[in-house]
Amino acid sequence: MKKALLFVFAFSIALIGFAQERAVPVSKDLVQKSVTRVFDVPSDPVPPMVNTNYTSPGVMKDAKMLGDETEIIETVYDLQTNTSVGNRMVVWEDGSMAAICTRGVESPAGFAFPDRGTGYNYYNETTSTWGPKPSSRIETIRTGWPSIAKWGANGEIVIAHQSGANPLVISRRETKGTGAWTEELMYGPNGTAIPQYLWPRMITSGENNEYMHVFGLTAPSANGGTPWLGQDGALLYNRSLDGGATWDYEHVQIEGTGSDYYLDISADDYVLASRGNTVALLMTSAWIDLFILKSTDNGETWDKIMIWEHPYPFFDVQSTLMDDTLYSVDNSGNLAIDENGMVHVVWGIGRVARLNAAPPDPGSYSYWPYTDGIGYWNESMGQIPDAENVHHTMMPEYLETLGMLIGWTQDVNNSGFIFDYEGTGDPQFATYRSLGISTMPSIAINDNMIALVYSSTTETFVTADGTLNYKHIWARFSYDLGETWGDFHDLNGDNIFHQYDESIYPILAANTAPNGAFQLIYQADNQPDLYLDETLQLEPTINRIIHNSMGFTVGIDNPTPQVSGINVSQSYPNPATGTTMVTVELEQTANVGFEVFNMTGQKVFEIPVRTMTAGINNLTFNVSSLTSGVYFYTVDINGEKITHKMIVK
Repeated sequence: MKKALLFVFAFSIALIGFAQERAVPVSKDLVQKSVTRVFDVPSDPVPPMVNTNYTSPGVMKDAKMLGDETEIIETVYDLQTNTSVGNRMVVWEDGSMAAICTRGVESPAGFAFPDRGTGYNYYNETTSTWGPKPSSRIETIRTGWPSIAKWGANGEIVIAHQSGANPLVISRRETKGTGAWTEELMYGPNGTAIPQYLWPRMITSGENNEYMHVFGLTAPSANGGTPWLGQDGALLYNRSLDGGATWDYEHVQIEGTGSDYYLDISADDYVLASRGNTVALLMTSAWIDLFILKSTDNGETWDKIMIWEHPYPFFDVQSTLMDDTLYSVDNSGNLAIDENGMVHVVWGIGRVARLNAAPPDPGSYSYWPYTDGIGYWNESMGQIPDAENVHHTMMPEYLETLGMLIGWTQDVNNSGFIFDYEGTGDPQFATYRSLGISTMPSIAINDNMIALVYSSTTETFVTADGTLNYKHIWARFSYDLGETWGDFHDLNGDNIFHQYDESIYPILAANTAPNGAFQLIYQADNQPDLYLDETLQLEPTINRIIHNSMGFTVGIDNPTPQVSGINVSQSYPNPATGTTMVTVELEQTANVGFEVFNMTGQKVFEIPVRTMTAGINNLTFNVSSLTSGVYFYTVDINGEKITHKMIVK
């Protein structure tokens, strides 16, 4: 019998375990359905700043959160990214937290949102509460697409873009959660002229969070920019040691990203992570290679590490035609760095094509919305080997044979197939700028444990008109740095109100709270699809940014299966206030040890190993010195460990 493993559970969810093997694929008929879509270069033009006196509709329903879930920000502006989501949450060592989003409520007519900017909220570790939902942005001018990071000994820093040909805006303060924000403008590589930077990603590194790293995309022509270094959208690196007041590396194009490699880089196709002195950028796009840039010296030098090589170099959606449909990244992904400096990557899996057999119009492509899967890779795996058909290297079934498929939609009603209702013939869910059924993955690492969350279309939870399934946030955990993965858990599955929310854009904080909890935010409202995309002519609705705290502990979900010939009882009384007793029943004499752990995995009580005879043996211990809460006790019998949960009042 294996030793008891670390078990992860979310306070705010019902811990319903779903199949760990992908035994129920989507039907072949659905898998073959394709949709044509025009490839629009992401744009964020400067809007007319006209206030049309729009009145906020307020929250559409009173959805009561469970456990440790809290609504922290509200926004009508609901487009948080064009592909992958940047760093939107940070946790400090003392347990305080901050979370951000692109927020806008006023005057959505024409999608102007003159109040658009960074919505910010702060969790006070002393009072164990979030602040009131923000009523305005943190910047003095209109912005969007923010990233947040620790800055210095106890401060925080945010970067966001404006729009059109305007510079980036850096907001910083030396004390987290309090005080006025200081603003700094960050101009593009051509000074005050175009192109300026758009869609930035920012993170800090170093012993004191003193190194600030910013990757910005030069504004493409669709956003009023001009080509730079041969690309209509060039990704450039910048580094500052004083919060953006000055730069020691400025407008640097990292080798492996320029015009010798790619026609251009598109908005939000890149995300950042850091740990200690290591910084990494992940590129996530259906149209170019999947790779990371990695620096182990705070940005002094960079290495490009290929994960998957795109079979169509210099792909141009205006003219390139394919020989076959292509399984690829679905435009979304995320990364994390473990304590050994190894980078771990997850991505959504999609299927796209511009085929010779039926050439689409220039600028359009086909995609297969029923393609489903979350891929996983770490540096120890090397570049993904090509499948026999190179177009199928990213196919979920092929990745599964390599041990690289870790997420997919679940057969919630155990019917043996997915999406078992009469639909309209259109996809039975909203497809975002990321294309998969299961998409928008995020990961975080604590010691040897990886937390994965992603947004997945979830059958049986259907809109009132019966046309669309809602997306829920699903979680899965690995206790051994990605070697094996545990059960699937639906974070929205145990709340009759919350079940009928479209939950998207999950983002895990890179580091955990002092109690070991993984910290998550995501966006939810009661309408699938985005108001900003206009695809369904939606009415403006309040979207809620929700914080979820996922704690973990030593122990397991249910009592450990009993070893043959051995029985360990549940402690009694449970809950306990004074003494409590555990009965150990043995078929033969054995050496027995006893340990109690708190929710952070700390051992708080121990009875040394002793010899017990065959029959019933009682272990009595006093819990009056323990603080109230959940604990796990482990009985070790000749090296076999059995674990149960107990509660101390």
